[in-house]
Order: sequence, then C-alpha cells, then structure tokens
Amino acid sequence: MPEGNRERVAIWAGERQASMLQGMFDDGRLEPAAIGGEAVSIRQEATRIGVVFHDDPRSLAHADADATLIADPDRVMPTDVLAAMVAEAERARRPLLTLAPRPASIEESAELLASTHLPTPVPTFRDLAAGRRLIDAGIAFETPSGAAIECSGPEREAALTGRLFDAFDLLSAWFGTPTHVDATATRPVGTPSSRPNRIMAIARFSDGRAASVTAGTEVGRHVRMATLYGGGGRLQWNDGRVDWAGRDGEIIDHDSGAPDQRTDFTAELVESIRTQVRIRAGVEPGRTSEATIDLLATCEAVMLSARTGEPESVDAVRRMIGRV
Repeated sequence: MPEGNRERVAIWAGERQASMLQGMFDDGRLEPAAIGGEAVSIRQEATRIGVVFHDDPRSLAHADADATLIADPDRVMPTDVLAAMVAEAERARRPLLTLAPRPASIEESAELLASTHLPTPVPTFRDLAAGRRLIDAGIAFETPSGAAIECSGPEREAALTGRLFDAFDLLSAWFGTPTHVDATATRPVGTPSSRPNRIMAIARFSDGRAASVTAGTEVGRHVRMATLYGGGGRLQWNDGRVDWAGRDGEIIDHDSGAPDQRTDFTAELVESIRTQVRIRAGVEPGRTSEATIDLLATCEAVMLSARTGEPESVDAVRRMIGRV
C-alpha cells in the first residue's frame, strides 16, 4: 500500500471496545470499512461514524477492507464462524487480526489449528518500532542468560492470553521456545470464584536459561517492561527508556529524561495493524505459522500449569494440538 494511504479496517467489537473505535477512527489514523457487533453501543457507533453495520462476523469478513479485526476479547467465537472468517481472509489475501489469540485453546477445532492463516494477535511489541529497537538492543547486549517480561493493562483492551502471547513473542526473540513452564494465577482479593486477572510464569529453556513472564488485565494503563541479564550486565526497558549497566556497574546506556509520550494502546493497535497489512502484502517479513503455533502452545501450557499447579511441557501441549 502506498505510503500515506489510510488502511481500511473492518472491525467486530464488543460493548467495552466502543471508546476504542473512537480513538482509532476519529483522528483519521485508520479508515472504517465496516463495523459489527452484538451490543447496541456498537451499532450506535457505526451510525455515528457513518459506516455499514453487521450483526454477523461472517458477513463483516466480506467487507471491502485492507484488514479485518476481531476486537472483542470477551466473545467466544464459534469454530464454524471463525473458520468462515479465516477462509474469507485467505481468499481476499488480507490479514485477519484479533485482540485475543484464536483458537483460544487446544479444545477448539484441529482444522483451525492446522490452518496456514490463523488470526494474528495484535498489538504485539514485535510489530512496533519501539519493540524492534528493544529487540536490536537485546542482540547488542549479547546472549542473555535470564529475563523478566511484563505485559499488563486494562481488561477491555486485551485478553489475558493476548498479553501472554505478546510477552512470549518478545521473549522468543532472544530465547526461542521454552521446554517447560511453571505458572500460577491470581484473582481479585476476596473473590476466589472470579477468573484470573494475572498470570506469573517461569519459562525454562533447553540450554539451561530461564525467564519470568507476567501478564495482567487489572485496571491500569497499558505497559510493557523488560529486563535482560547476562554477560552484558543488565538491560532494562520501560516506557521507551533504556537503563543498561555493565557487569561491573558501569553505565553503558541510560535515558534519564521523561519519555516522549506514554504508552497508548490504541496508537499501538493502529501501528500493529499497519505493520500486519505490510506483512500480508509481502513488504515486511512476518511470523511463520510454525512460530505462531509454538506461541499458542506456550500460552496454553501456561494456562494449563496455572490450573494444575504443576510444571507443564510445551512440546507435550504441541503434540496435543496435532502439531509435532
């Protein structure tokens, strides 16, 4: 797509994502091709913007758009509906994007998991200029022996599995795929029956390295934090600021001033969508289907470990979903 053109996006949204649509479209960063959803507020938003409204995600997938986004982390998408959207995206050769990794678990259709065009989770840090700069800095840091990654923010912006996917995708740039994960889940204090809002996991790798990953959906602003340890000393990244100290404590790189701007989820979502459109057009390299399956298996292994209270093998989960 020529530089300067606005990407046309068709979006299926939930009630809690209505304000997100305003942030994506009102300032002209993206052009709405169509909007769909089950909530009255989404229909009203489509009317306000002046675009076609759909009450079936399968019909939304046929809109004339550069990308289709499933922006409703709370909705369980039936396998036949998701399969139809995948097929249409493949036929139209455009990205099908999602705020929650789909299929969401190994319990969903094996046919979908074998697809070469699974929905792509967005936004991921690897899609962003800031993320690529951090990955490059980590390469210059030398091979890290350990790391700590956190990805957190409001629940309406992404599912817990979406934040896990983002964190492990960033971690994989330096560590690859873990062999085992050991995780625990926390819930709001005083409400043990509620669903988890934070996952803390230890990932172990075949070469003896290890890393911690934390993903959260509590109320709060969208944030990523990363720390690498190893022969290069300690490299920390937070809000675009780098603090790199060598093994003897000497300062190698340090941003002492305030960041240019605070992390904004909607801005990252827009940038991630644009990156995925370029990837689908062959302008930029993208994640392979094998890498996506690895990440889905890792996230599922983390969720399984949080339920069982025992370490889980990522390779065993991969075999469970029919991929070896």
